[in-house]
Amino acid sequence: MLETWRSALEAAGCGGLADEGMSSWVPMSNNTVNSLPQFCPPFAECQMARLGYHACALDGINIGMGPFEPIICQAGKYCPPGGKATFNCPAGHYCQPGAATPTPCAVGSHCPEGSSFERYLIPLGVLIALDILIIIGIIILRFRSRLSSSAQVHQSSLSKKPQSAVAGLARAVTRRKYKRISEEGKRLHNMDHEMSAVGTPLPPGRGDVWAGFQEALVMPAQSYRNNDGIMSPQGEDLEKNLPPQIRAFIDSMRKATDASEIGMSFGYSQLAFQPKGSNRPILQDITGSIRSGTLTAVMGGSGAGKSTFVNVLMGKIEYTHGRVEVNGVPGKLARYKKLIGYVPQDDIVLPELTVRENIMHSARIRLPHTWTSPEIENHVAAIIDCLELSHVRDSLVGSVGKPVISGGQRKRVSIGMELAAAPMAIFLDEPTSGLDATAASSIMRTLKAIARLGISVITIIHQPRMEIFEMLDDLILLANGQQLYEGPESGVQPFFEKFGYIFPKHANYGDVVTDIITGNGRAYKKSGDISKDALIADWVASRREVQRSPAVPTIEVSRPGSPDSGSSTAGDDESGNDRADTRVVSVVRPVSPFSLHFDNAKSKLRLSSASVLAVGNLTASKAPLGRLLKQRGASRLKQFTLCLSRAFLQQYRNLSVFWFEVGLATLAGFLLGLAENAKNGVLFMGLYHRPYEILSTASDFKSAPEMALLTAIAIGLVSAAPGVRVFSEEMLLHRREAEAGHSRVAYFLAKSVSVLPRMGMACMHFTVPLWLLSTPIMGWGLGFVANLWYFYCIFGLASGISMVVKREDAPLFATMIALIVGILSGAAPPLSSVRNWKMEWLWRASPGVWLAEIYFGQLVSPLGYLYDIESAAFMTGFRLDGLWKNMGILVAIGTIYRILAFVGLLWGTKMRI
Repeated sequence: MLETWRSALEAAGCGGLADEGMSSWVPMSNNTVNSLPQFCPPFAECQMARLGYHACALDGINIGMGPFEPIICQAGKYCPPGGKATFNCPAGHYCQPGAATPTPCAVGSHCPEGSSFERYLIPLGVLIALDILIIIGIIILRFRSRLSSSAQVHQSSLSKKPQSAVAGLARAVTRRKYKRISEEGKRLHNMDHEMSAVGTPLPPGRGDVWAGFQEALVMPAQSYRNNDGIMSPQGEDLEKNLPPQIRAFIDSMRKATDASEIGMSFGYSQLAFQPKGSNRPILQDITGSIRSGTLTAVMGGSGAGKSTFVNVLMGKIEYTHGRVEVNGVPGKLARYKKLIGYVPQDDIVLPELTVRENIMHSARIRLPHTWTSPEIENHVAAIIDCLELSHVRDSLVGSVGKPVISGGQRKRVSIGMELAAAPMAIFLDEPTSGLDATAASSIMRTLKAIARLGISVITIIHQPRMEIFEMLDDLILLANGQQLYEGPESGVQPFFEKFGYIFPKHANYGDVVTDIITGNGRAYKKSGDISKDALIADWVASRREVQRSPAVPTIEVSRPGSPDSGSSTAGDDESGNDRADTRVVSVVRPVSPFSLHFDNAKSKLRLSSASVLAVGNLTASKAPLGRLLKQRGASRLKQFTLCLSRAFLQQYRNLSVFWFEVGLATLAGFLLGLAENAKNGVLFMGLYHRPYEILSTASDFKSAPEMALLTAIAIGLVSAAPGVRVFSEEMLLHRREAEAGHSRVAYFLAKSVSVLPRMGMACMHFTVPLWLLSTPIMGWGLGFVANLWYFYCIFGLASGISMVVKREDAPLFATMIALIVGILSGAAPPLSSVRNWKMEWLWRASPGVWLAEIYFGQLVSPLGYLYDIESAAFMTGFRLDGLWKNMGILVAIGTIYRILAFVGLLWGTKMRI
């Protein structure tokens, strides 16, 4: 065939084909300066090859179609300058078409003699070794856990009497109810009797008697301390008779508050809140108080202002009018957030962590930084025992969709996370929501017991059952943002009966009160006005009547720091102004047996018919709250360490997600490499240097930018959804923690750092098969670094999107944005055209352009000895130099995305779409 082509060319007067080893045509003898050769059209086969950006070759030998057309050195050979000799590429080197010198292969790469590309084997070996090590590590960890569990089961079986086969079968059935952390044996005694099989014996220490915090309910609701704070012998005996877990909890609470009084009181007068831009206030004319050591319920219909009122007291919302004091001291309520716990309506806990791990993390973050690890662990152990969670302490919490523990236990975990911070007051948003009647009663008994121990408990509650309603110490009833009643639970029935309402015998008084305050009380009042406005007017009239009555005793509260006020260290007034004397009226309310009044306090509490207590501090702690606030919370560095450790633990518990991400990255790299494999690493063919540029008919300027384009799109599709999951799954939890005083910076940095190893593994699994199959002349190390920084950019972009887009929509939205960013890489349309449109700034804002410019420079620059690479750069719009500058810009863009994501973390709730 070669001879046939040679004869045809010579017959046409187009010159002869050079002998093998020559790099140019040999002109015919009649071709002189005065007799130029005639034009020889290319063969159809060569024409098709050139249209496909390939050199014309016959039997593996490059051929030309005219005497002036150069024949570049073929693949797997190199031709030294001069064009008179051709040599096979030696082993350990590779030679692309047109090579003048062989290119050394990297150490460990496979380059046999005559290679036109190199295959990177060391990265493949490292990748396989890493995967094997990870798998072995996981197997070892789980095997050790099983061994430890088996040893505990064996030890437990030796210490117990043999039980029946039925009980053993029941244990085997129940054992599968909880998803443990590879602790199969602990399931034997750490089972929840709510989920136990029939016939299963209850865990030790659990029975049909009060347990945990509820043991405190047997204490009489009276104080065993005098006004000087000295406990009587009866009080000391009462405290000694409490279970050791409760005593341990009380001791740790006293240590955290630096006093015997562990509660917090609130006073508010003429309180109002009106949002900006609204003509109607949500709250108005709210006056009263919440005493420490009481269980106070806020009730009202939909839109009554319950949540707004609670948010104002917690400092989440700044009230627009009125006066609020904490322990008798006015100031910004937000500064007390480290001393206040909040349990949301939904049980917001991390499903990947165990019961103990969730509570322990909260304790380590929020307890005083002076506490040692044993003290924190003892405090957490006491809380777990008192909340009756000992039998599930090592069980995963699970999610609402895939529960592991029961709903009541999840609620107790949520409460435990707040008690772990040793708060002086706890606010709860409908703690009985979603629970059955028995679990709801159990939760409320626990809250009643916590209040009995001295902690102020304020809860929003909706339509409680009878026994729950009777547990309440005080009620705050709201409608249309105003008060209907504020006082003891025992006084609500006489109050409404005074205005003509009749409570049926044997009725659920909680339902009756709910019907009345929502304006649906016609069944209880046959005539007269039953509207909410009438109820509000009745309360206002009752309050004025009490204030005018000379028979009603009052409480005088002196100015802090005055000689009559006793100790004035209840808190710090940020304004520095003295408080005016306040005259208030109140009712007798249950007092904690461990509450401590002011030193030498002269305030006396007397009985009245209704509570209209304004601001006043009756049971303040000896320790200033300002000092307590400074001690609370771990340092930012420690919080970063704790959050980072928690994030790694979450990833370990979600190994299936990790392997899915790695597998998807591997598949993407393999498919993209397979698509580029046919080019055998030849990703650029340019114009020959002058004067031969007009003869360069097989130029290829598109392959290098297109490879970058496909890489950017593939990385975007692979990493966008995982990038969203970094924060979107925990937005509610983070908001809860941040409102309690967690450092947002520490949390954000820890989560961002925790995904870097996972990002690196995904990038390695993507880059190795891509380079192994596409065999570009760009070094694997540079390719890996460039791809890694692009992963970094996409993860940051997805994190920012997750802050402002709803959780269910964020993955799709992030994937679409990542696709658009990849398309804006400058491949199609070419960056040169974009520059003519005066829109290059938009493309340059995309990290895809900088990735493509790295690829183009590294794939084109090495061929500068053969082609005019400057004209290629001009035609495409890419620059050839600035490798590390482009790398730095990728890092900068990824960091800017994260800064914007952090801004979204702070204010994303308002921007969420």
